[in-house]
Amino acid sequence: MEESAQETLQHNPVLTPEEASAIDGVRVLRFRVLESQQGLREETHHRHVQMSEMLAQLREQLEIAQGARNTACSVAPALDPLTGLETRAHAEHAMAAAIERGAPAYAVLFVVDRLHLFNARYGYSTCDQILCRVHRRLGSCLLPEDRLFRWTAPAFMALLELPADNAEVNEEINRITSVKLEAGVQIGNGSVLLPIGCTSLLLPLAQTAGLTALTQRIDAFIGEQARH
Repeated sequence: MEESAQETLQHNPVLTPEEASAIDGVRVLRFRVLESQQGLREETHHRHVQMSEMLAQLREQLEIAQGARNTACSVAPALDPLTGLETRAHAEHAMAAAIERGAPAYAVLFVVDRLHLFNARYGYSTCDQILCRVHRRLGSCLLPEDRLFRWTAPAFMALLELPADNAEVNEEINRITSVKLEAGVQIGNGSVLLPIGCTSLLLPLAQTAGLTALTQRIDAFIGEQARH
């Protein structure tokens, strides 16, 4: 029995208070290290989740922006290749917006006189020169804030937003169209002096029944002028 007790004492030595305190300190330190490591793992996981969410949001925003750019490129009408003006599609959109706003605005149609006859006799090149000359003339007469569009082959459309009555606007348009141009156009190796005029149609947007009725009236007027 005495030998057994001695063996137990040898395997489980009695610690001094200083040694026990040191061991407790090591245990506390180890616990704190483990606790700190767990906190770091949780923080790293949290940051990883946040980063993944941010990247997913960025990808979504980029896809939306790319889709919007693709849509804009696919539906945006091109400018007129001859004059560089906005086209009929642009004009219709601008008129629809002005009608919706209820702003005092006027659409003014300018149809180049006898363009179909010039085309039949002299060809497309001559007509292109005439159209460019009319474009420059209208551009010099309209105000900087007025918008000028190429409607169809023989016609230009101006959108005027100004608080004037119909009589004043019509008088101003008549002043522009009353001036007859004489353009020297190149035909082959020579040039020909051709008289150029325009017939106009004033359309107060506040008095229209909507965009469809407006464009139908414009196209009908252009058709009438082509028969003259």
